[in-house]
Amino acid sequence: MILRPSNQRQGFTLIEVVIAIAIFMFGITALLGLFQVGGNLEQSARVHAELAPSVEPLVEYVRQNAWIIDDKGKVSGLREMKGEAVPGASSYRYDLIVRKAGDNPALRRAELRFYRKSPDRVLSRVTFLLEEEVPIARYLEGQKK
Repeated sequence: MILRPSNQRQGFTLIEVVIAIAIFMFGITALLGLFQVGGNLEQSARVHAELAPSVEPLVEYVRQNAWIIDDKGKVSGLREMKGEAVPGASSYRYDLIVRKAGDNPALRRAELRFYRKSPDRVLSRVTFLLEEEVPIARYLEGQKK
């Protein structure tokens, strides 16, 4: 039989318990932060998967129809594309933003911004070069009218 001195205490001190709780809370907070990051990545992946089949045909459509031609077949301006429904993904809308691209005046940097309800909450973007040219089929259509 082992006898212990009566002045020795068993258990944890209050400081040890507080430190253990603080470490536990720090770990739980970090873990919950990872859940939020994972949820955002999952939403982004879902948006990209839903839009993927529609993006390439939409970019081609914009390249062919973005420019307005006058009666003489010359480019007279840029068509405004805002709040348009995405073909094949009707729950999404897109805006076309066009800016200059370097020193070439016939070349523009175009960006399609995809969103659902508000254009302020962009879910995805696609950037491409947009040349200031009208496809021959559209030019001939304009000549027939």
